Amino acid sequence: MRPLANCKALVVDMTHGGKVLCEELAKRSCEVHAFDNHKTLKAKDVEELNNHGFKIFLDEKEIKIEDYDVIIVQHADPAMKLFISALELGVPIISHARAVGIILSEMKGSKKIIEITGTNGKTTTANMISKILNDSGYKVLIHDSLSTRVSMDSGDILLAEGLSITPANALKAFRLAEGIDFEYAIFEISLGGTGVSDLGVVTGIYENYRASFFKNAFNSKLQMAMNMKNGILVLNGDNIARKFAHVFFGNSNVYGIERGHEVRVKKIEDHVEGVIEDLYTISGKKINAPFEFKLKESLFGRFQILNALGALTAVASLDLEIEDACRSIEGFQGVKGRAISEKTAKGILVDCSNRGINLPAILSAIDEALSIKGKKAEELIVVLSGSERATCEIIDTQRLAKELKKRDIDMILLSGALGRKLMELGVKGEFVEKLSKNEVEKLSARFNNPIILFFSNEA
Repeated sequence: MRPLANCKALVVDMTHGGKVLCEELAKRSCEVHAFDNHKTLKAKDVEELNNHGFKIFLDEKEIKIEDYDVIIVQHADPAMKLFISALELGVPIISHARAVGIILSEMKGSKKIIEITGTNGKTTTANMISKILNDSGYKVLIHDSLSTRVSMDSGDILLAEGLSITPANALKAFRLAEGIDFEYAIFEISLGGTGVSDLGVVTGIYENYRASFFKNAFNSKLQMAMNMKNGILVLNGDNIARKFAHVFFGNSNVYGIERGHEVRVKKIEDHVEGVIEDLYTISGKKINAPFEFKLKESLFGRFQILNALGALTAVASLDLEIEDACRSIEGFQGVKGRAISEKTAKGILVDCSNRGINLPAILSAIDEALSIKGKKAEELIVVLSGSERATCEIIDTQRLAKELKKRDIDMILLSGALGRKLMELGVKGEFVEKLSKNEVEKLSARFNNPIILFFSNEA
């Protein structure tokens, strides 16, 4: 019997990819019902889904758990009565990610799948891996927080923009690429992994924020290790993500600057030197080799080295040549909004504007800037704009305010709801109603050779 086929399924959470799962389950001859627990569907959406045969519940009390063979959930309160009843009645509860893995495993064929999760560095690491694969002559389906596209050495085929990285959209990305020949698929996944990947990468867990059904980020990202049964797991050894290796069935490769194991750094000066020892590959070999690379100056921060190490470990695990990978890393230009620096007439502007900007990313960039203050720049200006919400999570403004007050920042520019809240919490800064990069440069003109960190989650 095929899993998730010819059964009666209840999909919980229509906000984060539920519609995609309903459609895929219907293709597998399932009777599909859904619970819009966040109540984000509009009346016309409910009517349309009902017309397609998907019964939509808006009230938990209307649901009879004993009618279902499986419940598939993403974001929902685990204390809800329907989950308690399911456990009592023996109805399996699985995550959206697990369901995607089951379905995609039957669709992937000979294509190799790479899944990347973590709280920071996912998009940059995904794009580094894609560039290395492209430079080696491979076509790559890449679905990240920027867009969904097929990437190749000669250019990209854009398939979609604005799709979230919720697990179900990996399925949507795969469907969008039907008819296009590609060898690798790279999926950036918000909550853990689906289990379908040949290679899983965990870039790190720097903020253990609340994550609904799985309680917190650590437990949700842990799905990368728990759902995978084969393949290679690549882990950031400088972070608690390294502990995933202890609950994983297959082989893991751990990278890091300070706590790398299979891939570790020996020296950082104007370039990075390190060594690979007994690294497992998907073909069953073990690799031993030295490596070195120099990142573009535009890639700001020590965390960019970790991103590069993650990408190098990933492609080495795929049996690609180490020297070729290092050359590709050296040619990597970075990702817009992910700590990319540029020289201006007055100093250095570092663009950290993206929808997923979070507290660890902000503090890491500030500390990196403080470490070069007095060397490459004379003053530090920090710009904070946008809302208090980073993607699906709330920025801890009280902690951010506390941390900002501790640091030797010459000027803080604030804007938007986030800036207003920080001012209420006693952060001393200048508030500007509308703030663009050009306006920031004008306001910072009073300083001589500053480094300007520009944070906004409204990019």
